Amino acid sequence: MERKELTRKIEETVESLRDELVALACDIFAIPTQNPPGNNYLECTAAIGKWMERIGMEVEFVDVPEERLGELAPHGEGLPRRSVIGYLGDRNARPNIHFTGHYDVVPEGTGWSTDPYGCEIRDGNIYARGSADQKSGIVSELIAAWALKKAGIPLRGTVIASATPDEESGGQAGVGYLVEQGYLTKESTDYCVITECLDVDKVCIGHRGTLWFEVHITGKQSHGSMPSEGVNALVFAQKLMNVIDSDIRPLIAQPTPLPVNPPACRYTTLSPTILSAGSKVNTVPGEAVIGFDWRLNPELSVSWAREQIIAACEKVKAEMPGSDYSIRYLGQDNPTLVPDDTDLVKTFLRSGKDVLGKDMEFSVSPGMDDQKYVVQVGKLQNCIVYGPGRLTLAHKADEFANIQEMLDAAKIMAISAAELLS
Repeated sequence: MERKELTRKIEETVESLRDELVALACDIFAIPTQNPPGNNYLECTAAIGKWMERIGMEVEFVDVPEERLGELAPHGEGLPRRSVIGYLGDRNARPNIHFTGHYDVVPEGTGWSTDPYGCEIRDGNIYARGSADQKSGIVSELIAAWALKKAGIPLRGTVIASATPDEESGGQAGVGYLVEQGYLTKESTDYCVITECLDVDKVCIGHRGTLWFEVHITGKQSHGSMPSEGVNALVFAQKLMNVIDSDIRPLIAQPTPLPVNPPACRYTTLSPTILSAGSKVNTVPGEAVIGFDWRLNPELSVSWAREQIIAACEKVKAEMPGSDYSIRYLGQDNPTLVPDDTDLVKTFLRSGKDVLGKDMEFSVSPGMDDQKYVVQVGKLQNCIVYGPGRLTLAHKADEFANIQEMLDAAKIMAISAAELLS
């Protein structure tokens, strides 16, 4: 089948599934899968699994063993962690393309003008927490598989679609566990698409790195009228902030030339986010904690960033005899970047132009996502991030997913899969 005819057939078939797409979206958007702690995971994966079966996919559930929940989901209160995988075709046939998205959502928060799980449809948008970030991607990947099946597109490999937990808390029990168990590695997978909310007209080739850490400072408590008798831990924190400004910020002042979106995030950011010290206004504090969120552009590394913060702490410690510090690293992930000229990338660019009528753009995510496990641990370079949700709506009140954008993303996914597996 010629590409033009293939594209037309898939586009028409996806459009014919509009009602099914809306029903699927409302079905899973309405399930409150807040993380933390990890509510209703079994209910959500059961619902997704039923839709996979309706499509005609072989369904597999992958559970994190109970004895490993404390390790892989430390803030999950012992609740189950389950991924669901659907296979269109022989699960062992090659080549294959694996679409995967996360179904956990952040807590709904405040400021909503509608029920966060009511799935109100207004102006072509479905309003719900987690609709954009990123259950919409799961919807599109399933509709893409359904369209390929309904249109009778011949494939010589397998289309795989999965939905995983815990991306919002790091992903160790989700994609991290699937990679560990061999489901998403260069040995088992030919192409991988993370269906995260990076906008329907962009192909994402990586993400910034992350270093979350707390500096625990110890000094010597004393009476506020005799500060010379103590060592003020809060002053240590103040001096540390000054040293960061003078010594570290000049090193990260230049933006990356890579297309991190939004553009303001092309600068490496080192943000103080926690400050805790003191118990009484007339007491010099002997302890303090200051926390930071450091987002690293792809040119940098976690090891380099750790060296910088240790040097800054040592400089302050030398100025304040009797003080000390320790650093607690809460999260550390190197940036991820894949080539922009692979068959996977080129195919999605072509499919996007066919469907959207314009050239797709490249992007690099400002935050980390599950791509890090597939690329860094699974060693699979043929891995991009592509999904319909709008990045700027993530974690906000009145979050929504646009119905037409979910349909368009499904078309691009299906056309690309058909080309890669034809």
